[in-house]
Amino acid sequence: MTRRAAAIAFLESREGFGWVAILTFAMILAVVAGCGFYKVSLDAYVANKTDEKGTALELVDAFVSNYSNLRLQLGGDSAPVPATFRAHSIELFNKTRGDASALRLRWIGRAGRAIATPPADPKMADTIESFAGRADPAPVSQFVTIGGEQVFRTVYPSVARERSCVDCHNKLQPDLHWQLNDVMGAFSIDAPVGEFLHNLRWECTALSLIVFFLMGGVGFWLSLSHYRRIREREAAREQAEAANQARSSFLPNIAQVLRTPLNSIIGLSEMMLSEVLGPFPNDKYRACVSDIHNNGAHLLGVINDIVDLAKAEAGKLDLKQDVFDAGQMLRSIARLMNERIQAAGLTLKVELPPDLPQLRADQSKTQQALSHLIAKAIKFTAPGGTVELTCRADRDNGLAITVADTGIGMSPEQMNRVHEALEQVRSPRPGSQQGSGLGLPLVKAIMELHGGTLELKSAADIGTRATVTFPADRLVFDVLRSAA
Repeated sequence: MTRRAAAIAFLESREGFGWVAILTFAMILAVVAGCGFYKVSLDAYVANKTDEKGTALELVDAFVSNYSNLRLQLGGDSAPVPATFRAHSIELFNKTRGDASALRLRWIGRAGRAIATPPADPKMADTIESFAGRADPAPVSQFVTIGGEQVFRTVYPSVARERSCVDCHNKLQPDLHWQLNDVMGAFSIDAPVGEFLHNLRWECTALSLIVFFLMGGVGFWLSLSHYRRIREREAAREQAEAANQARSSFLPNIAQVLRTPLNSIIGLSEMMLSEVLGPFPNDKYRACVSDIHNNGAHLLGVINDIVDLAKAEAGKLDLKQDVFDAGQMLRSIARLMNERIQAAGLTLKVELPPDLPQLRADQSKTQQALSHLIAKAIKFTAPGGTVELTCRADRDNGLAITVADTGIGMSPEQMNRVHEALEQVRSPRPGSQQGSGLGLPLVKAIMELHGGTLELKSAADIGTRATVTFPADRLVFDVLRSAA
C-alpha cells in the first residue's frame, strides 16, 4: 500500500474521523485560548495604563492648583495665569518624554469655548460636551487611530472646582461667564499601542498554534497508534481466517485419504473376527484383531470429529433436519451404549417421560452429540458408578436432555477450559482410552447450530451433569404435523 493510499485509508477509518474531530476541537480550543489571552492581556494593559494616566493627571492638577494658590497669595499678577502656566507645563512635559511610545498629555477646551487648544475631531468634541450637565462625569477611554497610529486615549473632564480657576477663565473670556462646577474642557492622554497590539497579536497567534499543534499532534499519535493496532489485529484475524479456510479445505482432503485405508482395516478386521475364511488358529490372534478393529474405529471417529469441528468453526457444518421421535432416539442410544457401560462396570439409568414430543433437528448430529456425552461419562467414572440419561420437555423451555455421572468431576479452574478444542483437563480412569479433547467443543458447536445450549455442572469427586437444551420452537407436539 502506497503512502497516499495508507493516508486515505486512515482518514476514512473511524480512527481518522476521530483525529479530524480532535483537530476540530484543538482548533476551537486554540482560538479560545488565543482570544482569551488577548482579552486578558488587553484588559491588564488598559488597567495599567488607566492607573498610569490617572497618576499623571493627579500630579498635573496638584501642581497647577498649588501654583494658582501661591500666585494669589504672593499677589503675582504679573506671573502667567494658571491656564497659560498649565499649557506651558504640559508642553514641556511632552517634550521631556521624547519617546514616541510614551504618554502624550493635552488640555483641550470645549468646542467654541477653548482658550488655546480646541478638540481635535468631532468625536472628541462630542465626548467633552457629554461631560457638561453631569454632576460627576466619568472619564472615557477608547482605542482610536490618529494619523495612522493606534493609541489608547482617555479623556478626563476638567471641572472648575475652585474660585480662582473660574476668575482666571472669566478674565481671559469675559463674555462666557464661567461658573463653579462648569466643565471647562478635558485632559486628553494618549498612549501609543500600535507596537503593543502588534506584539500581542503575534503572541496570541503563537499560543494558538502551540495549543493546536500540541493537541493535534498528540491526537494524531494516539489515533494512528490505535489505528495501527486495529490494522494489526485485522491482519492477524485475516491470517487466522485464511488459516481456517486452508484447514477447512485440508482436513476433509486428508480425512478422505485416511478414511480409505481405515475402512479397509476395519472391514478386514470385522471379516476376520467373523471367521469368514476360517477359524483362528490361536485365540490370541482374535484379541489382537479385535484391538485393531476397535482402535481403527476409534481413529475413524476422531477423524470425523476433527472434520466436523473444523467445518463448524468455518461455518460450513450443515444440518440435515427432519422431525423424529425424541424418546425413540434416546432409547436407541441407550441400547447402543449399554454394552460399553456394562463393560466398564457401570450402571445405566434411563428416565424418559412417556409423552415426549417430536423433535425437529438433525438426528445424526444429535445422536453424535449425545454419544460423546455418554462416552465422556463412561471414561471418567470408576467401576461401580452410575451413568444417568434423563429428559424433560415443555412448551416454554424446550427439550432438555441430561447425561449425569458419578465420576471424578472437575474443579472450577478445569471448567473454564473444558470447552477449548484439544484441551484435556482430566485424566481418564485406568484402562480407558485417552480422549482427543474434541468431544465437548463439538457438542457445543452442534447445539449452537440448532439454536440450543450446552450446560455443564461439575464438582471434584462428585460427578458431572451435562445438559443439552433444544429451543421450544423445535418441538412438535401435534402428531398430524409430525406425520406431514
